[in-house]
Amino acid sequence: MAESRTTARAVLETLKGYGIDTVFGIPGTHSLEFYRPLRELGIRAVTPRHEQGAAYGADGWSLVSGLPGVVITTSGPGLLNSLSGAATAYAESRPMILLSPGRPLGQDFRDIGDLHETKNPSGAVDSIVGHSRRVTNGAEAVTMIHDAMRDFTHSRPRPVHIEIPLDILEAELDYTDRQVAPRPLGAPQPAPVEDVRRAAEALGTAKRPVILAGGGSLAAGARLLELAELLEAPVITTTNGKGAIPERHRLSLGADLRLETAQEFLRSADALLVIGSKVGAAEMWGGEITPEGPIIRVDIMRDQMLCNLDPDIELPGNSAAVVGQLIEALGDPGDRAPQDLTDVFARMDEEARRLAPELAELNEAIMNAVPPETIIGGDSSQVTYMGSTTFFRAQSPNSLLYMGTYATLGYGLPASIGAKLAAPERPVVSLVGDGALMFSIQELMTAVELGITLPIVCVDNGGYGEIRANMEDRQIDPLAVDLRQPDWVALGEAFGARGVAATADDVADRVLEALDAPGPTLIHLPLSKRAEVPTA
Repeated sequence: MAESRTTARAVLETLKGYGIDTVFGIPGTHSLEFYRPLRELGIRAVTPRHEQGAAYGADGWSLVSGLPGVVITTSGPGLLNSLSGAATAYAESRPMILLSPGRPLGQDFRDIGDLHETKNPSGAVDSIVGHSRRVTNGAEAVTMIHDAMRDFTHSRPRPVHIEIPLDILEAELDYTDRQVAPRPLGAPQPAPVEDVRRAAEALGTAKRPVILAGGGSLAAGARLLELAELLEAPVITTTNGKGAIPERHRLSLGADLRLETAQEFLRSADALLVIGSKVGAAEMWGGEITPEGPIIRVDIMRDQMLCNLDPDIELPGNSAAVVGQLIEALGDPGDRAPQDLTDVFARMDEEARRLAPELAELNEAIMNAVPPETIIGGDSSQVTYMGSTTFFRAQSPNSLLYMGTYATLGYGLPASIGAKLAAPERPVVSLVGDGALMFSIQELMTAVELGITLPIVCVDNGGYGEIRANMEDRQIDPLAVDLRQPDWVALGEAFGARGVAATADDVADRVLEALDAPGPTLIHLPLSKRAEVPTA
C-alpha cells in the first residue's frame, strides 16, 4: 500500500524521531488515520480495555523509559475517559502527550447530534492538563510536538493535549524530513553563580545538612549521591523522588515524609537543601518542616520554590546542572564525620511498623524475595502508601510506580503493564488492594493479550479499608465500604491468566513462582474475613 503522507503520519514520525516507539489507546471511527502508519513506522500500539488504562499505562511506560507517554484517543468519550490519567500526570509533574481528533474546521460548537459530539473538548481538557490546543493546520500539530519535547526538558513536565480537526488529520501534508526530525533540546539550565556561591557557603558551614529530594532531583542522576557524600548529608525523598539515591545506601532515609520521626529529623537540620519538590501537603500527612537553619531550594520553576516551604536561598534551574554547580562550588569541604543514621532509621522503621504491622510484614516478605531490580506497581491502596513506600528499598529511580498527590484508584495494574513493556528485562510486580484492582480489572485482559509475565497481588481486605477506618475514627457506622468479593482465583483464570490463592506465609513464594511463569498471574491474598470468597 502506498505511503499516505497525512498530518497524522507527520505527527507520528515526529514522535518516533524522539525515540517514542509505543503508544496507548483504543482505535475509534475518528482516529483511524493515527493507526494507518504505525506498523510501517515501527511503533507498537497497545490496546487497553478502557482509555483510563491507556493513560495510566502510558504513565508507567514513561516513568521507566524516561520518555513522554503517548495516548491516542478517539473524539468525545474516548478523550474524556483518559482524563483521570492526564490529571495524574499533571499532579505528579510527568510528561504525557494526548492526541485526539476533533470536529472539522468550522464545525466547532455546532449542536447537530454528530457522532461523539462534545461541546468543547479542548476546553475541557485544558482545565486538567498543562495546556490543550486545537490546531488549525498540520504544520502546527508537528510544531506542538517539538515544543512539548522542549518544554518537558526545560520546565516542569505537564501533560499536553493536541486536538487535530478531522479534516486536517486525514489531509495530505507537504512536509520534509527536516520538519519532522528531532530538534536539539539544549543544555539544562544552570542557576545564577552568585546564588550557587551563597548556597554552597551555607551547606559547607552546616554541621547537620539534610537533602530533601523530589521528582525533580532525578535529572541529577548519580551526582546527587556524590553531593550527599561530599556533605555527609542524609537524603530523604518524596515518593516521586524515591530511589534518587539507592535506598540501601548508608545516607538514605527512604521516602517517608509522612512519618513524624522523619519530620522531626528534618526540623533538626541546620541547612535543608530541597531539590525538585513542592513538598506536597498530601505527602506530609498533616505534619510540617521548620528546620533550624536556612532552607535552600532548587527547582526548574520559581513558583514551585515558593510553594509550602519558604526558601532563604533560591536556586532556579535544572537539577541536572545545579547539583553539579554545587559540587564544584563546595570544592573540598574538609573532613566531615560520617553520619550514623542507625537510631533515626530504627525509629522511623518502628513508627511505620506500628502504623500498619500486617502490611509491613507483607511488603517486607515480598521485597526480600524479589530481585533488587524489581519494579513495584502500586496504587492508592493501604498496602502501597503504608507499606511499599517504606519497605520497598528502591535501588534506582521510578522503581515504585505511584501517584501520591493525585492518589487515584485503578492505577497500579495498567501502570505495571506499561512499565513491563518499557523494560521487559526487569521483573515487575503489581501489588494493590482489592478496591483499587476492581477499578481496572479489565486490564488483566490486556496483560494476557500481550503475554507479559506479571504477578498481580490482590491484597484483599474486603472493600475500602482506609475509608472504613476513616468512618470508624469519626464514629460513623461503616457504610458502603464492605464490598462483596468475586472468586478472584476463578476470575483470573476466566481472563486467561493464572489464578493463585495465597496466604501471608507463602505469598512471597507465589510471587517468585509467578515471575517464572509465562503470562500474568493473579494472586489473591485475603487479609480479613470480609475477603472470604462468597457462596451462592
